[in-house]
Amino acid sequence: MARPRKENRRSVPIPTRYSEEERDTLTHAAHAAGVTLSDFIRAAALSQPLPPARSQRANRRPVKDAAEIARLLGAVGKIGSNVNQLAHVANCGSWPETRLLHEAAADIQWMRRSLMLALGVRDEPEHPSP
Repeated sequence: MARPRKENRRSVPIPTRYSEEERDTLTHAAHAAGVTLSDFIRAAALSQPLPPARSQRANRRPVKDAAEIARLLGAVGKIGSNVNQLAHVANCGSWPETRLLHEAAADIQWMRRSLMLALGVRDEPEHPSP
């Protein structure tokens, strides 16, 4: 469903109460129709047709370890700074120490392995660098 224009945005909630059974019935019906619960109830209450079904994200995997992913995001943020420093050294006519380049590569490999584990994806055997 396309995002409503500013003047048509829905910003006024209307609280309603349902029994657990009613909620489950509505949720199941909305899911079967491929729409959100809000869209389903709105269409029924206003005697409007249902909006087009939204595509299901069949390939979407749940996050296995949110804390680990947060830690990885912090590490990824530091990479930009490190790469910038290495580029600065290279642009000044020097070449970064080999040790620093190997440390950066090892950090990136660690982040990849950790990210795969945090997402619950089996780590594939590493392929040799070209």
